Amino acid sequence: MSGPVLEHPQQHEREHEYVPAPDEQFERQRPRLLALASRRVGSAEEAEDIVSEAWLRWSAATDVENHAAFLATVVSRLCVDHLKSAHTRRVSYVGALVPEEVLPVGGEPHELVGDEDELHGRMTWLLERLSPAERAVLLLRRAFDYSHREIAAALGISEAYSRKLYGRACDRLTADRSRFTVAPTERTELTRRFLAASRGGELKPLEDLLAAAMAA
Repeated sequence: MSGPVLEHPQQHEREHEYVPAPDEQFERQRPRLLALASRRVGSAEEAEDIVSEAWLRWSAATDVENHAAFLATVVSRLCVDHLKSAHTRRVSYVGALVPEEVLPVGGEPHELVGDEDELHGRMTWLLERLSPAERAVLLLRRAFDYSHREIAAALGISEAYSRKLYGRACDRLTADRSRFTVAPTERTELTRRFLAASRGGELKPLEDLLAAAMAA
């Protein structure tokens, strides 16, 4: 007669291993996902939206073996999509400010500008009409959705002065009168940093350039 079958201790442990519920699995990953998204898009509020969207996609997914890796991949892709969308809105905004006569033949004011060469003409138009302080406030406020408090902190001015400069900038653009001669190096550097900020969220270099131009 054969003896009793003995269970291996590790087999017994695996059978009783605790498997967290789906919501608990996600909550365990949330802090890491929020940190990842915040680093990529530069905004805690936008990072929350991205992680919420990642949760929806994860909930609808099937046969996910590595939940941490799956969620990290989804968040990374959503961040890329978000930055591309933001770049489209911001660069299109600059294009929308510029009258048709300074655009290439067949172009429209709202046409998306995709690279430095295409954006140079539009930036030149702004540089000719706005003082350094006016364009700094206008670009941060309208293209990057800064509050006047954030503009004040970035440029070292008061909120009241930021609002005043913003109103003045809008009036200058409506008047459409060329006031300044633009140095090619100034236009090129502003264009480069604007694109870096809109494409990759590198806002500090743009802030520094705008603030330095004001102090010059």
